[in-house]
Amino acid sequence: MNDFAALTVYILFSFTLTSQDLPHEVNITTDSRLTYGGNKTEGFYSLETVNKLEITLTQDNWFRRLDGEGRGPNQTAGESLIGTLTFNDTLVLDSVLVSIKGQTSDKRNNSEKKSFKIEIDEIVNQDLMGYDNLNLNCAFDDHSSMREVLYYDITSSFAPSLKGNFVDLYINGQNWGPYNNIQQIEGRYIKEWFTNNDGTRWRATPPDGVNSGQGPDNRFGKGLSTLNFNGPDSTDYNRNYTLKKSGKESPWEDLIKACYDLNHLPIEDLYDSLKYTIDIDRALWFLVQEIVFADDDSYINKGGMDYYVYWDEATGRIFPLEVDGNSVLTGNPVLWSPFYHEDEPDFPLLNRLLKNVEIRQRYLAHLRTVLEKHFTIPRVYGRIDEFAAILDQKIKDDPKKIYTYNQFVSDIQYLKNMVTARINTLKGNTEVDREGILITDLTMESSEGIGIAPKQNEEAKVSLNIDGDAKKVVLYYGLGLDGVYERVDLKDDGLRGDDAAGDNIYTGNIPGFSAGTYVRYYVEAIKNDEFATATYYPPGAEHDVFIYKVEPAFSEYNGVVINEFAADNKSVVADDAGEYDDWVELYNNSLDEVDLSGYYMTDDASELTKWRFPEGTIIGTDEYLIVWADEDDDQISDNEMHSDFKLSSGGEEIILLNVDLKIVDAVYFEEQKEDTTYARVPNGTGEFQYNLPTFMTNNEGGTSNIKREVENSSFLIYPNPVSYSLNIEKLDGRSGVLELALISSNGKVIIEKKISSNYTLQTVDIESGVYNLIIKNIDGKAVLNRKIVVLK
Repeated sequence: MNDFAALTVYILFSFTLTSQDLPHEVNITTDSRLTYGGNKTEGFYSLETVNKLEITLTQDNWFRRLDGEGRGPNQTAGESLIGTLTFNDTLVLDSVLVSIKGQTSDKRNNSEKKSFKIEIDEIVNQDLMGYDNLNLNCAFDDHSSMREVLYYDITSSFAPSLKGNFVDLYINGQNWGPYNNIQQIEGRYIKEWFTNNDGTRWRATPPDGVNSGQGPDNRFGKGLSTLNFNGPDSTDYNRNYTLKKSGKESPWEDLIKACYDLNHLPIEDLYDSLKYTIDIDRALWFLVQEIVFADDDSYINKGGMDYYVYWDEATGRIFPLEVDGNSVLTGNPVLWSPFYHEDEPDFPLLNRLLKNVEIRQRYLAHLRTVLEKHFTIPRVYGRIDEFAAILDQKIKDDPKKIYTYNQFVSDIQYLKNMVTARINTLKGNTEVDREGILITDLTMESSEGIGIAPKQNEEAKVSLNIDGDAKKVVLYYGLGLDGVYERVDLKDDGLRGDDAAGDNIYTGNIPGFSAGTYVRYYVEAIKNDEFATATYYPPGAEHDVFIYKVEPAFSEYNGVVINEFAADNKSVVADDAGEYDDWVELYNNSLDEVDLSGYYMTDDASELTKWRFPEGTIIGTDEYLIVWADEDDDQISDNEMHSDFKLSSGGEEIILLNVDLKIVDAVYFEEQKEDTTYARVPNGTGEFQYNLPTFMTNNEGGTSNIKREVENSSFLIYPNPVSYSLNIEKLDGRSGVLELALISSNGKVIIEKKISSNYTLQTVDIESGVYNLIIKNIDGKAVLNRKIVVLK
């Protein structure tokens, strides 16, 4: 493999770390961190926009039919009515289903300002900006009209949280005032936070029409739907939990197993044994979420309602999810202990988990992190003021408001007082008011250097400094983007590359894994005090951890190269079935035939074993071999091979690997043109360039003088790879000033320029590597984003 090919392969895997197709709320940052949450919300739930929603109902007595008859416990249920939903006076959705939702906000609310549920796709297959159902909450019992939006906005930085913002609601042309627009727990929400939507979700309340036999002491499901072990059969659970969605034939088995383990495993074994059925760390952040905000409608207070249980197919574990945050930060709950209900067996997430010393200290560390980073007076007060500014005039003008404008103004200050009281209560607890160990200078090192991911089957060395007296320091590592972590004790023994024993430099190794494997890791330091106080680094573990992707190793050169390919074959050559499909040509430069049996080819660096060469595949010396990239590997032919992937004419990668998953050759390519190939010139050894097709023959016979590297409708960028100067030509006659930036793979801005015509970018002083070339209009809208290879 020549130097350019090696550089290309390295960049392929480096870029895949940041370009992974991740859920919206999951990020891999430029400093190699895997984080959950904290993203700016855009689209329908953007907090920067107040959208207008108008419901049109044409039925006679429509409000009475929605609201039902009477009041209190004798009230008859209302109807669901078919109506029309108009979004911002432009988008009209017909045949939506409208109903009044909620318990307290309906039965105790004598005003017309009810909470509404709008089912957009129940009758017609349609959606609103990707969402199928809307919850419009009237903020009953919340004079500030913002508690639920505030709750989810703050907690989304450290726990899976619903989205929420404010909308102006109109019904039949009449202003109904501002509403809290709160996301539902449905498939879209699950896919925003987790890697798939194939799991099972339950609402921790009895199904409609089912009397679960709950007495006055457990009328909210406490002791029944609070992750209690009710027995070995699904009938012991399906009267207390509502199954919302599952792709499994027997979904209840996962819930039963988790409930059994939570309630029966020995306390001292909980962390090591329970973590395979319950995501303990996510459960602890969930408890912190509810405790910090003193959530009255919650698991920690009511028990078995106002939360969901989710079984994640990707990890095989369950964990709780928050729902219904409109009753936070009010009254006596702000004085709750951080260990509220820990002594009651009906609340096993509190009662059982917090009895385990290790888990208790993890919970306390997470609680301190929230109080230090998220639930702070500047941050929460700031959001309250921002939301108050949005709502102020809207509340004043609301003809349907439940509470007066003066009550709204007074409650803003009351809400701030509640925040202060909650912070003081929690920080005043003696178990919370402790300092852990300071962890600094954490590094991951491979044979290639500090911060560079190890190659396949190579260990990674982790090193860090601590400031304090540690009882032990533990490295946690896990495979993939989510799942169970294993533990390795780090040592300060002077035997692993640190200066000397006892110098507070701790080191240890993460085992080696196959190429393409994601490895997550973080560190825990246990203080040598009577409490075993825990500290984590990063502090947000396990929703904020370090990550790397194991780099491929290169095979010894055997002469076989990717020689030419066509990613947009319209008329050059057809396969035996007469189809003009994409193709990849291999060539053997060596003096010996090469057996490719068990080799792999892929177009995705995150899936190295995508397609396997059949047994008996031989490529002779100075011979060519064609693989049709047509996603038709079951096509039978004595003369042809067909892969199970297609090539993208917009650009991607092709990687050839041997039986040990070591890289034989690879090419990264950008936009391809119809009936033009990308080929090595000179044949078999040169760098790739655009070429006239030379199917199964020497590439030098097809050399083209087409002056372009990659062309789109606006710009011509060439050459690419570039050594000393990159030409940027505007093809569409675009005028005006443009902003140009060249950005390195780690996010560093290398060059910034304003250009107004064709431009030559000097790269003579820029190091070899792959960079992003971004060109924006003066208004900041990107018109070009291109990868540029600098090769010296």
